[in-house]
Amino acid sequence: MDKDEHIQLLNRHVDYLEQQCNWMDSLGHTKPSTSVFYLLERFHLNHRAAFINSAAIEILEKRLSRLNAHCILLTLTEDVVKPRFIESRSETWKSYVMESHSTVSEACQKFLEDQEKLRMCAKQSLVPTLEINTDEADWDSYAEQILTRIQLNGS
Repeated sequence: MDKDEHIQLLNRHVDYLEQQCNWMDSLGHTKPSTSVFYLLERFHLNHRAAFINSAAIEILEKRLSRLNAHCILLTLTEDVVKPRFIESRSETWKSYVMESHSTVSEACQKFLEDQEKLRMCAKQSLVPTLEINTDEADWDSYAEQILTRIQLNGS
């Protein structure tokens, strides 16, 4: 997909979310205690990273901000990239990751570089971002952090 196709896809997704929010508002579900929220993994950050300085991405982020969107960036430290990103999954996953890398070290380095690029894009984004280090794989704790963030911000 080219840039325009990516933007069109993102806009269709945001259109749908806006329709859902408008429908919920029409039902009177506008209080934080009754509102609905969506979790979209790396929804806009990947596209911001791919199309740096894109006015279309900024417009999309403004729309997401009006929906009270929050970005959650899950990260790993260098020491755990190999066991968590490459070795903890199936051989199919490992083959997929290694497809474009000659060594595991190279794949891990690329992961860390991409992660840093996502961090930089999160700082530029109009959508507030919570970065969570997932080295410990304590998924219940991470879910709690996300819910707390959403509740504090009145989603």
